[in-house]
Amino acid sequence: MNGNLVTKRMSIVPTMRCTLRCKLCSNHMPAFADPVDATSDEMIRDIDSLFAIFDRIEWLQFVGGEILLHNGMAKIYEYCIKYRKRFDKLILETNATLLFRDKELAILKEYGESANVMISDYGKMSLRRDDTIKVLSEYGIPFVLKKYHSENQHFGGWVDNTKRKNLNEKEAIIIKKFTNCPQMRLENMHCYSGELHMCPNSLFLSQLNLFKPESRDFVTLTDASTSMEQKRQIIRDFYNHPPKACHFCMWKYADTMPRYPAAEQISQ
Repeated sequence: MNGNLVTKRMSIVPTMRCTLRCKLCSNHMPAFADPVDATSDEMIRDIDSLFAIFDRIEWLQFVGGEILLHNGMAKIYEYCIKYRKRFDKLILETNATLLFRDKELAILKEYGESANVMISDYGKMSLRRDDTIKVLSEYGIPFVLKKYHSENQHFGGWVDNTKRKNLNEKEAIIIKKFTNCPQMRLENMHCYSGELHMCPNSLFLSQLNLFKPESRDFVTLTDASTSMEQKRQIIRDFYNHPPKACHFCMWKYADTMPRYPAAEQISQ
């Protein structure tokens, strides 16, 4: 084995459910007709598998959907303490429509400065924003407020990556452009229910059955027929080639794409 295996970001997805239905949702949550949760046992299994494969993870993240819809997260944050010396930060993403549970807060407090809550502030839609800020402050849990309403939105607002169809681009263009993708630059791997994908769109778009990902684009963590070193090698090669998701995704043009106001809702 040549060298340690380290990644910048590892996003574990507890749920495909969300409290909002955003037209330009980058994770495509409104497109899931019957969104489901990963079970606590599945997440624990995946966490064990990930730390068996990776020597270090810089940011261990939990993203959704809205993670506060999952009622088993206190158990998961507590379990992650087992690997505390193997990751730098525990990052939680929320839209501040729901409040953290007391048990979750008590466990997050144990992480001290190593836990960080990323609050996407959608103005009036983030109904529990002020309450969230208050309780996190009382528990001494660090947080970042990302402003996604009115003027001067975070990163200038959102991009539109919701076509969810094959863009029929030439392979040469995709090969040239995929390294521009912010998800590639961040090494933003995503894990859900036993599958580790090289980027969120590979995970979410394949979960929507828009395509079957190439075998080199993901690792089935529970696959006993693939050795540990084979899994590690697939992961080492993740960013040496564009995934099949690139054929369906606009993120490779993100640096030049127009920005739109965040969190505009789909009419019910």
